[in-house]
Amino acid sequence: MKNLQSLLVLIFFLVTASCTNATSFKFYGEPYLSQNYLLTGPGDLKVETSGSSVSVTGTTGNTVTIDMYVKYKGKEIDTESAEVEELLEEYDLDFSQDGNTITLKAKKSGSWGWNSDNRLSLAFKISVPHMMSTNINSSGGSISLTEITGEQEINTSGGSINVSKSDGKLTTRSSGGSFRLEEFRGNVSVKTSGGSVKISQVEGDISIGSSGGSVSLEEINGSIDASTSGGSIKAQLSNLEKSLTLKSSGGSITAVVPSGLGLDLNLSGGRVNTSLSNFSGEQKKDKVSGTINGGGIPVTMQSSGGSINLEFEGKN
Repeated sequence: MKNLQSLLVLIFFLVTASCTNATSFKFYGEPYLSQNYLLTGPGDLKVETSGSSVSVTGTTGNTVTIDMYVKYKGKEIDTESAEVEELLEEYDLDFSQDGNTITLKAKKSGSWGWNSDNRLSLAFKISVPHMMSTNINSSGGSISLTEITGEQEINTSGGSINVSKSDGKLTTRSSGGSFRLEEFRGNVSVKTSGGSVKISQVEGDISIGSSGGSVSLEEINGSIDASTSGGSIKAQLSNLEKSLTLKSSGGSITAVVPSGLGLDLNLSGGRVNTSLSNFSGEQKKDKVSGTINGGGIPVTMQSSGGSINLEFEGKN
């Protein structure tokens, strides 16, 4: 039994190291392969990879450029190599265009193998027109989007997701990687099985569901509905005009909101810490239910065991 446990631990660390190598690719030299596509209007980008990192950046013009970077035995390869070409035969690699839809597929058809130093790693740096929608699916590689407008959908089995300086609608699902979003205009839906979530400077409604990672929110102008099965939640809000709902199955919850607002409060947890003025309702050590300043914006903060901390910005 002890030998079996040791083997399982060894397998875990080998797999973890393999995934880390796949998601930590940096762009330094020249691409191994580059393709250009001309669009005649707003475009769609569809990406499917197995472990490759993907970076998408909006640029002026109407051209999509896909640069493929290759690492082999830990070194970046930027010139054609017979050895690399042979290993690429093990990939289902396809770049194609259908009207204004660009498709990139890079999936490993065989086994990854145990020696990660000898394994081929692919990464894609893609420049697109600013008006571009995306649908990206990865089995573990990191994904980043910046300066694009459209409907964005991202699914990953564990890689990190980073989105910035973009507009439209964003939907993401991750089996564990971290999520970062800043400077975004539009509605956002985030689901993760455990990675941390950090969101700042967003104009739009936000929905977050996490199976355990921490959630950090700052400068959100829109409704917020965030829940986690165990991590803490922190919200720093200088503006609050729509509903605020924060729930955790065990972690603490802290929110800082503007003072002087009319709020409908529903707060409960292991302990509720707040200082209320012009309050009407019920206030206990572990529960607050009622209104301040006549009521208005719904504020719900609930934790099954963690503390609840509601603070007011600008209060003397």
